[in-house]
Amino acid sequence: MKRICIIASLLFLVHTGMSQVSYFKGEWRIANTTDLFTCVCKMQIEKDNTVKAEFIWIYKSIDSTDENMMEAYKGKKGKVGIEFIEGTYSPVTGDISLEATSLRDPDLIIGLTKYSLKLSADKQMIYGTTIALEGGEPGLFCAVKMNSSGNKEFITLKNRVKQ
Repeated sequence: MKRICIIASLLFLVHTGMSQVSYFKGEWRIANTTDLFTCVCKMQIEKDNTVKAEFIWIYKSIDSTDENMMEAYKGKKGKVGIEFIEGTYSPVTGDISLEATSLRDPDLIIGLTKYSLKLSADKQMIYGTTIALEGGEPGLFCAVKMNSSGNKEFITLKNRVKQ
């Protein structure tokens, strides 16, 4: 019995001392436009509530009334880019404040972004607003937690991004 208690205690300590990694699948858009990007996100919340994340974005569509945007995104539908992000998480409120630190974006489809998000009470959804660091209209972001296939889908998409 003593051995079981010791093993259980050690497992608990190892589990609570490690970071929590979750995968989410979602989308970003600007209200009242056809702008749409989908993403698979890897989010790691450390025990000190700092967050490291990678958002892999896939370009789907942009507002067809903006000629400059139409030209910039011509022929890029389905292209992929990665946004590397850091921030903080409040376990009391569920607030997640994130800011992109760098990009891997050979096709120039994404930009550095600041995120004001909320983790739902059941921890199955993240949602909130975004603003590009270089300015622009605020965006809307929403993603749901993926099942065990999240890591595989994330790695598959990450491998699509050219170095």
